[in-house]
Amino acid sequence: MSADLQWLLVRKWNSFQVKGGNGPSFSKEKGNLLNRHSHKYSGLANSKVINIYANPEGGITVTKVKADAKPNQVASARSHVALRKSTGPRRANKIAAAETAGKGYRADLRQVAVARASALSRAATRTANPPKSFPPKQRGKKAQQSTSASKKEEDVIELD
Repeated sequence: MSADLQWLLVRKWNSFQVKGGNGPSFSKEKGNLLNRHSHKYSGLANSKVINIYANPEGGITVTKVKADAKPNQVASARSHVALRKSTGPRRANKIAAAETAGKGYRADLRQVAVARASALSRAATRTANPPKSFPPKQRGKKAQQSTSASKKEEDVIELD
């Protein structure tokens, strides 16, 4: 079945479609790099699909369907490239570009794949403990007023 016919069958009725009120429609299927509900980015209707996602160890995994894939062998039809968490963002971007356009797979998805790999590598490098923010120091008259007010409070003695 052709990709165009598959898209015509799936475009209005699929369980991955997420409709907003008056805004755009999104899609949450595997292989949709932008999560946008369109034929170009669809992971269901295209025969050549690339999926870039974060793996549980904190790295990035790039999965794509092999060129000689058989329709009845789904698991063996996919090739996986796993990047460790320590892989730098430039190397991750280079691998994402090579897996799409560099090998003649889907050149139209190169920029989107690089952007997704870059965002995932940026998210993996974030720390769980953000730096603490301290209030700005007061200088001059404001600092003298606040210190004199605290001294006056210390001088007061309560008798009970």
